[in-house]
Amino acid sequence: MTSDRSSSLASNALLAAGSLLFFSLLLAALEGGLHLLGIGEEDPASASALKYQQIFLPVLSPAERPDGTPILRTSDPRLPYQAILREKPDNGLRVFVVGGSAAAGLGFSPNVTFARHLERLLRASNPERTVEVVNLGIVALASRQVRVLVEDVCTNYAPDLVVVYSGNNEFLEIHASKYADAHATFAARIARFLFDTNLYRALAHALGRDRRSASTAAQDLSHEDLRLTEAEIIRDISLAPEEIDEVLDGYAENVDAMARTAVDTQTPIVLMAVASNWEWRGRQDLPDDWVAELLGTPGPATSERLALAVRALDRKLLDPAAPDRHEWLFRRATAYARLGDAEAARRDYRAAMNADPHLRRALDAANDRLRDVAEHYRTAYLDTVASLAAVAPGGIVGFDAFYDYVHFTPRGAVEVAAALFRALPTSLRADAAFNVDAYVQAELEALDGLEEDPFAVRRWLGFGFDRAGIAERNLWKYDEFLLDLDARIERDPNDVKALVYRGNAAFFQQDGVERAERDYRAALATGRAPPEVRENLAALLRERGR
Repeated sequence: MTSDRSSSLASNALLAAGSLLFFSLLLAALEGGLHLLGIGEEDPASASALKYQQIFLPVLSPAERPDGTPILRTSDPRLPYQAILREKPDNGLRVFVVGGSAAAGLGFSPNVTFARHLERLLRASNPERTVEVVNLGIVALASRQVRVLVEDVCTNYAPDLVVVYSGNNEFLEIHASKYADAHATFAARIARFLFDTNLYRALAHALGRDRRSASTAAQDLSHEDLRLTEAEIIRDISLAPEEIDEVLDGYAENVDAMARTAVDTQTPIVLMAVASNWEWRGRQDLPDDWVAELLGTPGPATSERLALAVRALDRKLLDPAAPDRHEWLFRRATAYARLGDAEAARRDYRAAMNADPHLRRALDAANDRLRDVAEHYRTAYLDTVASLAAVAPGGIVGFDAFYDYVHFTPRGAVEVAAALFRALPTSLRADAAFNVDAYVQAELEALDGLEEDPFAVRRWLGFGFDRAGIAERNLWKYDEFLLDLDARIERDPNDVKALVYRGNAAFFQQDGVERAERDYRAALATGRAPPEVRENLAALLRERGR
């Protein structure tokens, strides 16, 4: 009996092994055949494993203005409402800006982007032309997705210029992949393998299904998809130098493809180096007593003690493989800055950024590759880093330009737009007498004079009732501000400021027309609304009314 049972178990095991082998060979044969036939190949627009890095084409869809004018309007729900004329005018000047969250203006209203300031500069310097600037910056996009946008734009929308600002998100996918591998169950690994086969993609396409969809709200990104904290990434994963080089090589390949597309379609393109906040240490600044902690003796951070701190950090940095090297470099940069040695501070801040294992800022090595591509294709190139350093205190690119590690402050957006405008071909700046410096000065003076947000929707920044919100380092502060507006209006339905601000936010949303109109009319009904509110309502109805 025991022998029969053992024989039966052995037979079943052999049968199972044979079935598994047959299934594996069949899958391999099908997969190989589909690959040879080009069936089920990964669509470049959805190539990322991250659902918030998908591209949904076309980016512009046909529509009409209330007066019947045919237009093309943004269709991706992650983008604010924008529109261009369906038929480009003979005097048209059409510009597309592409990139990730830094181009999108994460943290503020769509007005706080270098794209919007570029639009104002182009209109002021080209008064006889119909200027259209479309900002296709989407949160979390990497160069692989931006490449798809550039191909779509150059092929379908007759741009006079494409501006590329992309490079901060190159490591998102590999970070997420490594994190998932470190925590995935066996079943999840099998499912992930199957999802990435030609067979699965072919079946999904045949059935009209897509396993990935865009995250359409910033809350989804912050509370779900991008919930990985810096501490978790550093604790659980690391990238070897060769892995970093591979990512940078992929970045160069994508940028090269963008430039090649622009050349092939005879579209002028500007490749912008990606700047970062050198003064960013992480979520927490250095503690006030960091010098005392380093030296092991209490006392204030005097010049003498800062000099001692520099020497102590010199010793720590003798080891090129020190795991905290980026931290020691950052501290030495801070010491140099307080000692007044701006050149040494710039050097160490930049070295700290490049050594930072978080890899959430564009590395100098990536910008070097981008510059090489621009030189190879002889396309326009803007050294955004140098431009911001030229106007930064001590030449240190920091919190004047960025409220966090890569996202611009209103001041930073103005400065970058001005630098970009200066880098444009002269053919795009018809009025030779136009003074860009005067524009910058006027904009910065207006910003410095703000205590709270303007009411006019075209000038509204989205920081709210207190200018301290400009410096708030929370990426999702704009979304949280909008939730706060809902709560304020629930408490007081006649809160004019809250009504206007919420109406302004809805003004920019693709499905926000009715809500913006409702809030503007509610503010006007109080009898206390300023004239700008009636102007906002008129602009809304003129451009998007029912």
